[in-house]
Amino acid sequence: MSDSLEQNRLFRAGSQPLEQVVDEVVNLAEAIWYQGYCPSKEELEQLSSAMPREDFLRTLCVLEMVSQYPVCQADRAKYLQQLTRQFHDRLLGSDEVPRHGRYSPSSRWGLAEPTLQIRKALLPLQTRTHADATGYRHGLSA
Repeated sequence: MSDSLEQNRLFRAGSQPLEQVVDEVVNLAEAIWYQGYCPSKEELEQLSSAMPREDFLRTLCVLEMVSQYPVCQADRAKYLQQLTRQFHDRLLGSDEVPRHGRYSPSSRWGLAEPTLQIRKALLPLQTRTHADATGYRHGLSA
């Protein structure tokens, strides 16, 4: 597996229960939202063979969550959602992702872990003010 910073971020974001990796998830979200990072299928394939199954499911859960924020560029969000759906179908079977309302991403990935702390930590990073201050193009860009 490559030692790239982004792959390390992916690995760390899934390496422990979700409430223990809030900072890692925030770093990964910033890389995806503002620095142009988007993991490839090949990267995720490598990661799936390097991580225990539950850790890899956490990583996929985080990617799905991050893709759902409006600050994620639309093309990147769509790609990440398709990619995570493919892995979900392969690892857990096909299901329908809820399109409206709230649902628990961790439950969808078979994890009994809350995501509230992650969501709270991501809120200030996905405001238009913060997004514009990064100097990068983002999903809220005009």
